[in-house]
Amino acid sequence: MSHATIATATATAVEAASTAAAEVTRQGAPVVSQFFRSLVPDPTSPVQLVLLGLAGYFAVRSALASRSKGPEKFAMGNVQETVVPTKRDFTPEELAECDGHDEETALHIAVRRVVYDVSKARGFYGPDGPYANFAGRDASRGLALGKFNTDILTDIDDPIDTLEDLDKAENEALDEWATFFAGKYVPVGRLVDAPMTPERVARAEKKAAAKEAAEKEAAEKAAAAKEAAEKEAAEKKEAAAKEAAEKEAAAAAAAAKEEEVANTESKEDVANTESKKDI
Repeated sequence: MSHATIATATATAVEAASTAAAEVTRQGAPVVSQFFRSLVPDPTSPVQLVLLGLAGYFAVRSALASRSKGPEKFAMGNVQETVVPTKRDFTPEELAECDGHDEETALHIAVRRVVYDVSKARGFYGPDGPYANFAGRDASRGLALGKFNTDILTDIDDPIDTLEDLDKAENEALDEWATFFAGKYVPVGRLVDAPMTPERVARAEKKAAAKEAAEKEAAEKAAAAKEAAEKEAAEKKEAAAKEAAEKEAAAAAAAAKEEEVANTESKEDVANTESKKDI
């Protein structure tokens, strides 16, 4: 069998397989059986048997694949748009409830005060995702700075972050993220400041008092640590000076004693010399 014959047979088999797969899906196996018999009128022909085998293989594989296709591996490009629900305003506290902590809970994220439904991207923003800290929160500052820890998030009792201190590069980075979210996910509302109810005012005052107390405590600890460090440094300096003075005194005493010994020896030598003269 020549190469040209094999190539032609393979192409014919693939074409037949595609047609057979369509028939399997549309009408079922009995019709396909008749279809294959029409393709192979002479079952004793080796070439026709090869075609029959290849066609059958591709037909079954294609049909099974179309019927048993599993879920696609999650990827950014697989995020599908859903029906846009009625848009509404979300306060930070209300947005925090949409953290996707289970499959029944919506998963929303705010970027530049626009709230997006990212429920289809739980692999990224769900409890085990790399951006899980942004679930149910305003992610704007974190996206602008490229930081994803909880320390970058604004507390839900605080006013919405104005982002006024972002520089040009940080604003451009955030604009890119905003464009990405707008193209991938469904906007479901806007992030708005909560009204200043008595309960919220009380929480804010309590939080401010706690923050002030913590800052005062931290300042006192820092002052105490500085004082202790300065005292330790002074004591070390004093001890070093005392040690140096003691060494100097010891050296002076040793030098004086050595001089005294030398003077005594000199006097003895003079005395011995005088005695020898008298003799």
